[in-house]
Parts: sequence; C-alpha cells; structure tokens
Amino acid sequence: MLVSLTILIVQPFISKAQPFVDIVALNTQNFFSNYKDSSQSPVYIQDNFLNLFIPKKFGKGHVFLLRFNSEQLTINRAGQPTGIFQLYSFSIPIGLQLVSKNQKWKYTGIIIPKINSDLRDDVKNDFQLGGIGLVARVFNENLQVKFGLYYNREFFGNFFMPLAGVDWKINSRFQMYGTLPSNFRMEFKLSQKWNTGLGFRSFTRSFRLSENYNNDFIWVRENQAKVYVEGFILKNVIATFDVYRSIGYRLPRNDFYNHGIEKITNPIFANFNDNFGFTIGFAYRILTKKDPDK
Repeated sequence: MLVSLTILIVQPFISKAQPFVDIVALNTQNFFSNYKDSSQSPVYIQDNFLNLFIPKKFGKGHVFLLRFNSEQLTINRAGQPTGIFQLYSFSIPIGLQLVSKNQKWKYTGIIIPKINSDLRDDVKNDFQLGGIGLVARVFNENLQVKFGLYYNREFFGNFFMPLAGVDWKINSRFQMYGTLPSNFRMEFKLSQKWNTGLGFRSFTRSFRLSENYNNDFIWVRENQAKVYVEGFILKNVIATFDVYRSIGYRLPRNDFYNHGIEKITNPIFANFNDNFGFTIGFAYRILTKKDPDK
C-alpha cells in the first residue's frame, strides 16, 4: 500500500468494485542507487507518508471527502561530496462524490491546497493549489470504469494529467483496480486474509527550496513497477510489503531558471541510476462490502 497524494485521491473512495477504504495509512519507501555524475556516489532515499481520511455519507449514496496527506522525503548522499537534505509536503484535499439517481454514475470533484517545501524559512512561497475531476461509470457490483483529469499548479508551471482506469473483480480470487497513470494493481487472493499482485505507480511533484537556494525548486519524477503482498495482521489492520524497480526516477538538479536567477548546483539533486527499492506499510482498513469467501 504505497500511499501518496495522487494515489489516494484519484481512486473512488467507496467503490463497489474496490470494497474497502483506508482510514489511516502509514508507510515508508526506501530506495538505494548511485549518482550518474563522475563520482558515482551512493544515494539512499527514504520517503515517509502519513495519510488520514474522513468520509461522510449523506443523501442517497453521496460522500463528503476530507483528507490530510503528508510526506517527508530524505535524500542522503554518501561519498564526496556528502549531504543530507529533507523535503516536506502537507495537503488537505476536500471534495464531494455524487451518485446519480440510477446509481450508474459517480462524479468526484476535489480541491487540493498544499505546501511543498524544505521548511527552512517562511512558507509563503511554498503554497500550491490543484484539483481533480473524476467520472465513474458503474456497470455492476464487480465492474466500473473511470476517467478524469488531475491538475496542480507546480513550481515549474501548470501540470495536467489525464486519468483513466477500471475496477474489475473478475472472480473470487482475481481483480484489478486503480487509475492510470498514477496507480494500478492486478491482485490475486491467496487466502481470506492475504493478497499478492503486480502494480504500477507514477508520481510527480515539486518542492520549493529556501532563500539559501534562491527560492528555487526541485522537480521529483518517479515511476515504479512492483510486486507486493499484503494481509490483515489484526482485525482491521493491514500490512503491506513490496519490492519495486524504478523506471526513470529523477530528482534533478534544477532543470529551469527561476526569475532569471542562475541555476544552483547542489550536488544532492543530480540524477541517479534506476535500481530496486522496497516499501513497508500499515493501514487501518474498513471493508465496505462483505467478502463472500469469509
């Protein structure tokens, strides 16, 4: 359960084909590689996420949506030159999911205010605003398709991401769900409590740097192909472990100029080679549809 802002908010919150919702989720992602510069210095990146979700049903199937999402990204470069740098993200997505009278359509709209920063000085320049519009067509209790658009005012400019996905329970053991290109899973049920599967994840965001770095920014882009296993270790507590391979993971030195200011050459933000990483996560999960196999 690799949880991030985009992953959490673009999937339907209470879905017939995806019969669960994670109220609290905590996970840590760990990545080891080497920089592509002449030093080939090792780099260790740890990404910690904490997410809270408060859904409130009203009317005939409508849902008020409120989240708190946070991220702590730590970059640790060994060798020469050495350095440790930390980036942070805090957001409060808020929105509505409305259901048509015939229960065949779901319409989700979300506004996403957030702060992305190294938090080394005043955060007045660190604010971003984005949103999501998503439409889902529900064919039956086991199948729905969805499409929409994600937007965020990143520090490098306007960022648009078209969305498309399917939640499909093929049989009692196999299902697929998610929204591309942000997050998608093909899942196989091992037992009443344990699942395994293949997944893909894509995540783009930017962080404003402090005045010491001329208020410039870092643009983080990552893609992952993964194998995962997850299961209930307590009644409502689920644990997840995955191993992934990065695909074009970039945390580049500044690709752009900021108001004509000369580029910064902080060596922490040089590009590095793709490699393997792993994630460990826990969540408090509520099932919204009874599992017939239990």
